[in-house]
Amino acid sequence: MIRSIAYPLWVKLLLAAMLVQFTMLGLLAFTSLHDTRQRLLESAELRVQELRAPLNAALGTALFQRDLAGIQELLDSMHQEKGLRYLVVADAQGRQLAAAGLDNGKLPRQDQSFADAGSNGIFDSAMPITLGDARYGTLYFGISSDFLTRAEARMKYKTLAIGGVALTASFVLLFVISLWLTRPLRRLAEASQTMAAGNLNIHLPVTSRDEVGQLNHAFNAMAASLRSRIEALQQAESIQRRYLAETREEKARLLALLSAMNMGILFVTINNRVAYTNPAFTQIWMIRNTDNLVGREIADLLNDSGCVLARPDHFSRHIMGVMGTHESSESLEIEMTDGRMITQLSYPVREQDGRIIGRILIFEDVTRERQTAEQLIYLAERDSLTGLYNRRRFEDELGRMVGDVTRHGNSGSLLFFDLDEFKYINDTFGHRAGDSMLIRVAGAVGALIRSNEVFCRLGGDEFAILMPDASEADAQSLAERIVRAVAQIPFRFEGKNLRLTCSLGIAAYPQHADSAEQLVAHADAAMYQAKEAGKNAWRSYRADLDTSREMIQRMSWNERIGRALEEDRFILHFQGIYHTQSGTLAHLEVLLRMRDETDPQQLIMPGHFIPLAEKNGQILQIDRWVLKQSIALLQAKPEIPALAVNISGRSLDAPGLAHFISDELLSAKVEPRRLMIEITETSALSDLQDAQRFIEALRHTGCIICLDDFGTGFASFAYLKHIKADILKIDGLFIRDIIFERDNQVFVKAIVDVARGLGKTTVAEFVESREIYAMLKEMGVDMVQGYYLDIPSGGHWQTRLTNPSRS
Repeated sequence: MIRSIAYPLWVKLLLAAMLVQFTMLGLLAFTSLHDTRQRLLESAELRVQELRAPLNAALGTALFQRDLAGIQELLDSMHQEKGLRYLVVADAQGRQLAAAGLDNGKLPRQDQSFADAGSNGIFDSAMPITLGDARYGTLYFGISSDFLTRAEARMKYKTLAIGGVALTASFVLLFVISLWLTRPLRRLAEASQTMAAGNLNIHLPVTSRDEVGQLNHAFNAMAASLRSRIEALQQAESIQRRYLAETREEKARLLALLSAMNMGILFVTINNRVAYTNPAFTQIWMIRNTDNLVGREIADLLNDSGCVLARPDHFSRHIMGVMGTHESSESLEIEMTDGRMITQLSYPVREQDGRIIGRILIFEDVTRERQTAEQLIYLAERDSLTGLYNRRRFEDELGRMVGDVTRHGNSGSLLFFDLDEFKYINDTFGHRAGDSMLIRVAGAVGALIRSNEVFCRLGGDEFAILMPDASEADAQSLAERIVRAVAQIPFRFEGKNLRLTCSLGIAAYPQHADSAEQLVAHADAAMYQAKEAGKNAWRSYRADLDTSREMIQRMSWNERIGRALEEDRFILHFQGIYHTQSGTLAHLEVLLRMRDETDPQQLIMPGHFIPLAEKNGQILQIDRWVLKQSIALLQAKPEIPALAVNISGRSLDAPGLAHFISDELLSAKVEPRRLMIEITETSALSDLQDAQRFIEALRHTGCIICLDDFGTGFASFAYLKHIKADILKIDGLFIRDIIFERDNQVFVKAIVDVARGLGKTTVAEFVESREIYAMLKEMGVDMVQGYYLDIPSGGHWQTRLTNPSRS
């Protein structure tokens, strides 16, 4: 294939202009030469005409005289002088009379004009020789046309020379003009090639308003438009690539998430065919063939399962019904014959326009969760030692029984009993013996309880029995069997036979009480009536025996404590605890007081209301109030040392108390180590598991744990490895008479040595004299507390920091 040569535009313009120039010059030269030739011919003919007259005059006379010699001489002279090539004179009859220059003597044919001259370059002509009106002969002559040829040659040369010069000048001028005129076009062509190569950052100068300027302006606009569109396309492409990458990442993360989930995921199309399954789905349903699951029908897929459903027909109808509706969300619990419980959740999958394209089914094996939930419910409602219902479940069942009796008009009874002298057994033989005794009592009494009756351990050695739809006589019969059964329990510990007895009180609703709280109070009062009767007995509540001032006050304390909480009549007092060696203040113990409602200036000591608050459950509110006030004080007074707050044993099994303390500290932005929690040894050991859980939660929060009244039980040292306390506060029973009691000195010294070996701090309370302080300092007790150092009161932080009362 022959490729045509691409010439630049300026070359084409130059060639076209030169072609036009050459054509015009050719036409002009041709016309000029033609005109010149005509003029030369006319000049030659004019010359011939001018020669005719003298020749005729010269030859006419000679011919008239028949002077042939003169004619011959005249011809020779004219041949030499006039440039005539030949001359021949003939007479009237045509006879040659004389000739000059004629070679062969033969006359050539006459030419009409110089244009007819032959190739020999001679113009042949003839003229008559006359004299007057008479003709005497004819003159034949030939004039050379060489002068004409030479003139034409000279004219052609000049014409060609002028044309060549003109063409050369025109070429140069047109070359320059072409380059100048096509320069914008060349720039435009170069810019177009650059743009075609991918460079769009081009801007051509617009220096004129002609077509080239308009073309450059249009090119610039086109380049700008292309740039903007390409930038937009590049940006869109970049966004699309980013979105595509993010989509791939999201897809990878989604697939990884779905694969890692322990819930089975099944995507089903609107035609009930499998679109996706994760590994958990095949594991839950024990799918044997996991190849090519996508595209299979859901019914065929489930038929391939290795699971056996307890109710396959019910499940088949349900799932196919769900797959048929496609509109709503559905849930289902599927019970397997192997004991597993599978939950199914089904949701429609919709496009953005709301069109349903399938469903997603989520399957989860909740067997362990159900078992855990049942276990948690059991733990929340049961006493960890005996397995009986705890106080929380008792309160729920009590409220339910009172409500049923109120609605249906029947009756119900409540039995309260505790073990006589249980504290003595605990203190003498240790808590292990006490725990064993409680378990034996729970088993013996539980065998007497009917299925509709509720047997609860309220805490310590206190038990309660709810008897719905039971008369007072039924309650008395059960009470008699319980008292007798407890007394018959054989119990032997460390080689000694121990005898158990209990005191039991009965209160019937609505015969003995108008509310659940009053029913509890009257059952408790009846139990104390049984104790006053000599223990190992039962008593039904009798209002006439509940007339002592002390009993009346105990019954009214519930309302008084409630009003004190509502009216904010509790106040905090503080007593300093000091480093034994330096005498400096270590921290403050928070002590609770209650203003008397009749005389606000009179303060009621906690010994009057705390035991009753522990029995009726109001101690939980009191503990939270004290904690909240103490934390608020630590927040408001950053300069005061840490505060030690006593927590009741009832609060140890209260759900959420540890979280409450943590949340309050976090909300107030108080350092947790500035709050010390004191727990009595007796309450901690009465329910060791609850105490361990509570202490572990507080240690995780960062609070310091103090074990109060340490040493009251003989098994105290054994339980130290179970109770992770930071501080041991030695019971004041061993401190008050330590100067005079050698046994107390040995015991306190032993506590100090054991505590130091375990990395714990010791505190001695009831330090009321200089001698006691000196002895404890010598024994190595870390901190001391008592009236000798500080008297409890409110406020005066700076005084406590710098000036303890002992100084």
